[in-house]
Amino acid sequence: MKKSLLPGIFACIFALSGCIHKMDIEQGNVITPEMVANLHTGMSEEQVKNLMGTPMLSNTFDNNRIDYVYTYKPAHGKMTENNITLIFHNHRLQQISGNMYSQYMK
Repeated sequence: MKKSLLPGIFACIFALSGCIHKMDIEQGNVITPEMVANLHTGMSEEQVKNLMGTPMLSNTFDNNRIDYVYTYKPAHGKMTENNITLIFHNHRLQQISGNMYSQYMK
């Protein structure tokens, strides 16, 4: 009697294991190519924040730097990270760097 139940139990476990749903995970600020294309040196911090949004990360050690980071992890795939680093001097944008900038502004 015990032997006849085991295949049924294993079949149920195997069938239910395929029902596990994984979710896509997005974190941070969404950074689009259009946003990156509209960034330019000389912009005020307010103009940058109106364009890019409020940054999720704030640098407590350097008030002249803003980092925008976006990560995306699909349910079944590799995580990707996009980032933009903005350096200000006298509240004006002086330098733009990051993988989104180098990717779209070549």
